[in-house]
Amino acid sequence: MKTAASFVRPLALAGIGSLAFATLTPQATFAVPAITLKGSFDGPNGSRPSAALTSDGNGKFYGTTQIGGANGVGGIFEFDPSGSGSITLKGSFDNANGSGPVAALTSAGNGKFYGTTPFGGDNGGGGIFEFDPSGSGSITLKSSFSIGGANGAYPIAALTPAGNGNFYGITPNYSTNSNGVEENYYGTIFEFDPSGSGSITLKSSFSYDTLYGTTPVAALTSAGNGKFYGTIAGAINDYGTIFEFDPSGSGSITFEDSFRFDGANGAYPYAALTSAGNGKFYGTTPFGGDNGGGGIFEFVPSGSGSITLKSSFSIGGANGAYPIAALTPAGNGKFYGTTSEGGMNNTGFIFEFDPGADSVPTPAPLPLMGAGAAFGWSRRLRRRIQAVRPVFPVGL
Repeated sequence: MKTAASFVRPLALAGIGSLAFATLTPQATFAVPAITLKGSFDGPNGSRPSAALTSDGNGKFYGTTQIGGANGVGGIFEFDPSGSGSITLKGSFDNANGSGPVAALTSAGNGKFYGTTPFGGDNGGGGIFEFDPSGSGSITLKSSFSIGGANGAYPIAALTPAGNGNFYGITPNYSTNSNGVEENYYGTIFEFDPSGSGSITLKSSFSYDTLYGTTPVAALTSAGNGKFYGTIAGAINDYGTIFEFDPSGSGSITFEDSFRFDGANGAYPYAALTSAGNGKFYGTTPFGGDNGGGGIFEFVPSGSGSITLKSSFSIGGANGAYPIAALTPAGNGKFYGTTSEGGMNNTGFIFEFDPGADSVPTPAPLPLMGAGAAFGWSRRLRRRIQAVRPVFPVGL
């Protein structure tokens, strides 16, 4: 059975944080709508966040870290954006209730939250938990996945409200052979019913033909019309794609050519899309953009569909780099997000993104490695990423 330690720093293994970049003078510039540092992690309250923030509806936000906490296997923190911003540990995982969470929390609308862990639970294949932030905060296991089970295992994506009190989720869906070796992981979409002890029902499965050997790792996002959208890193053209899921009937998964990433508009999206409420969606990629450190993009599914780069991060830049978490609406037209590097301690920070701000030319290092290598996804890097799939964005 795999342990949390076996997935520590997978993106680092894939090349993040270990690429050596030379620079040229003069420096390149890129357009960056306002990105403002709001709060830094320091270890005790978490380190290198990989999950999006979730609003409690009262001005505060909650998130998860896959390491740290009272037992060293992950925790849940509270972020208060007022003033300079404070980050406080609220609850800890202990393996029995799950471990190593990398997904955002999902509000149940009653003051509680639900989430997933890729490890721990009753069978070691991860689970779904309930978090009650009142008091000191409690984390309760609601349902468990089994390694090699039909419903999948190792869930690393957040849950998405289905509109009927249930939730949709995604797993990489490992299967095992007679020797217990994991193989043929393509991915599943499941429905979770939190009532009672909690039940998990398979809704749809991905196939090798549609994913070309990759696995889905991001949560679904509702389009408001009964359909959902999700992202997949490295599918179709090796840079990633956005897909549409229709849960009606047996459930269908559709890919469109215009929903693909091409490097310039971002690459390898690990995060879910965030609805702007106007038919547009925003998301992040840890690679690509103008400087290779990832970016923020805008996705418009209507018509022929389009993906447009809105802002870029820079490796070693003041605004951090390698965002692998989804954006969270701040309620004022802006969004909060996290980067896995940067901040006061270089262990990640929380930023505010304003999609309506004027673009400002900002200096950024220009990698002296050629166009393909400058983005950080040369053939060698792609092979290293594929070698450790499913690439869990943990332990950065």
